[in-house]
Amino acid sequence: MVAKVMRVAAQLAPWAIVGGLAYAAAFIRPSVEPLPLPQPLNEPRDLFYDVSVSDSGHYWFAGNNGLVLEAGKTLENWRRHEMPEVVNLQGIASADNGTVVAVGNAGWTFRKHRDEEWKSLQLPVSEIAGKLIKLAWIDGHFWAIGEMGAIFRSDHRAEEWEKLSIEGDVALNDITRAISGDLWITAEFGTLYHSRDGGRSWDSVELGQESLRSVEFYGDQGIIVGNGGVIFQSLDSGATWQPVSSPTNEHLYDVIRDDGRWLATGNGGVLLGSEDGALWELIQPHNFANGYHARLLPSGDGVVVAGQTIGLLSGGDWQVWPDDMVGDI
Repeated sequence: MVAKVMRVAAQLAPWAIVGGLAYAAAFIRPSVEPLPLPQPLNEPRDLFYDVSVSDSGHYWFAGNNGLVLEAGKTLENWRRHEMPEVVNLQGIASADNGTVVAVGNAGWTFRKHRDEEWKSLQLPVSEIAGKLIKLAWIDGHFWAIGEMGAIFRSDHRAEEWEKLSIEGDVALNDITRAISGDLWITAEFGTLYHSRDGGRSWDSVELGQESLRSVEFYGDQGIIVGNGGVIFQSLDSGATWQPVSSPTNEHLYDVIRDDGRWLATGNGGVLLGSEDGALWELIQPHNFANGYHARLLPSGDGVVVAGQTIGLLSGGDWQVWPDDMVGDI
């Protein structure tokens, strides 16, 4: 009897195994629990358009797809901030009280005060073209400018904005203050705007046809750079402007005064330097990236650069952040 049972069991065993496998294939769904991968601080797809430094010594980079990259003094203090609205951020600035504000497409603004969460506010811009292009902290106020003549001003809280816009279909690219207290705005199609009353009214002058991208003053001297490599200089606080010979035809996006010289940067990895603002030459730091660079920010260790790559220019050396960082910033 026992032998007979064993023979039957032996005959049924293969079918039981096959049946079990069929059941598993039909009704059991294998699952894989993936291990979380740490997100890189700076991804290849990230592009940056502006940089500012806060009173904490942290650098803030405004980028595409709603990204703000915070660069602390060590890599452990770096952080990616994703805004609630996925728009390209064009400008960023910091107030004296530690408030950081970023602005971008469709009139969106995002503000953060120290350890608080980011708060968003959309300004009333044109539905046709509503990009906010530049943000600056000037004399205790945030100034946001952009397409369709958009000009907005706010205090250090950045909660309420006063509209001071210029009428017309014109994109405003940069705003700065001269030593006299006057405000200057560079715009497209060679237009330069000037206000003597804190932005209540604006006069304009035409400097050629190329769009003017950036303006900076040092004492009575002013420098403007723009598309096609154009450079203009003023030696009388902006009363008159004269064209200056440029060694490049690349678009120039920013100009600053740093460590006793003028620096300008723009498309195609171009970097220009000048001791007096009249004679400009190409500068080629070792391994300087060939992509565009949109903003230059003087710092204690050199010049912080924002663009297709971010990093630090120090002397003739180029350090890519965060890849080439050694030690503290």
